[in-house]
Amino acid sequence: MLTSIVLVAAALFSAQVDEDKVGTGCDFCKNRGAVACERHDKHLLPLEEQVRFCSVAASCKDCQGALLVDCKRCNGGPDSVKLEKRLLTFKGYLENPAGPEALFERPMPRVVTDHYDLIIDVAKLKEGSRKLDGHEAAHLMAVELEKAAELLDSHFGAKPFHNSRRTRIWYWNTIKDHKRVNLELLKQNSAMGFSLYGVAPATSDWAGAKGLDFKAMNVISNAVHKGTHLRLSNLFNAQWIGNKKAGWFDVGAAHWYEDKLFQRVSTYCIDEANNDLDYEGGKWRAAMRKYLNKNKDGILPELVNKVSGTLWDYEHALAWSLYDWVATVHPKALKPLLLGYKNRVESRDLFRKHLDMNVLQVEAAWREWVAATYTPKDPKPRKKL
Repeated sequence: MLTSIVLVAAALFSAQVDEDKVGTGCDFCKNRGAVACERHDKHLLPLEEQVRFCSVAASCKDCQGALLVDCKRCNGGPDSVKLEKRLLTFKGYLENPAGPEALFERPMPRVVTDHYDLIIDVAKLKEGSRKLDGHEAAHLMAVELEKAAELLDSHFGAKPFHNSRRTRIWYWNTIKDHKRVNLELLKQNSAMGFSLYGVAPATSDWAGAKGLDFKAMNVISNAVHKGTHLRLSNLFNAQWIGNKKAGWFDVGAAHWYEDKLFQRVSTYCIDEANNDLDYEGGKWRAAMRKYLNKNKDGILPELVNKVSGTLWDYEHALAWSLYDWVATVHPKALKPLLLGYKNRVESRDLFRKHLDMNVLQVEAAWREWVAATYTPKDPKPRKKL
């Protein structure tokens, strides 16, 4: 196997090496050179394979997280390269623990995806009649976050290098641990959920906070919402637009991707999970159709100049609906609007340039679209992850 390992290493670090020379495998490994590690839960294995790193998988004594082990009956094959690449990747993450891992000096369920670095240090989360540990919850969260990230990337033409860092999302089993993370890592002396925007985006919260209640669906939809805020604050350049008279875009986007995945909104800004807000049960299509039909006076001149933290509950729904209109009817305007807001350009100028309408014309077109598109009955919220 020594010859195989040498060839694998060469394949990793030199594009000149033909990977076919690693070996041809055998009938036992189906000509792959490696076989699946049998220590991993078959239910979770497909989720493990989707992520860049999983600390629980990395603790496996047989495969160290590669999910593959060498075939003992041959001299390697194509999957020998995959195995070595995974081991190198995992080695890098193990040698660079996340901030909370270093702070608490103990292992934590950590999952790293293309866009996110997650820690769900929670004993149990409720999912219907099931109970999930932090490891499984982190993988389910990773799936939903990457779905939202793919949608956002398609809207904004974003590539991995357009974010300077992965967004870090952390949930804790005790409020004590959350407070310590807030204070020592995010520099915020508060027990409430807190998000750090900009260059090194991160958010931390207690999984038992009001609105989360140790329920997997609540925690994961909350993560999708917060993750959208944080990624937008770091996309293209590190500027949070929520405090730049662009609250409707910041808030509307976060609600939009949450609603797209779960058919219900349950998270509000700025102290997302720690309040009693539940406007119209988080189902907003019928509510917005009714609201706009009842309120004929101009809405947007005031709404589009507010910062995120000053929006009332019904204005969250209005912001979501306006973003829904732009994302559906004028998706190519999303990126220039975001960049414009990051450069402190006002909505009236951005609307003229990228929507070819003034603010009142935008409102008229949006109202007309809502009346024609939103049905009197909302789709049923998603019940399972």
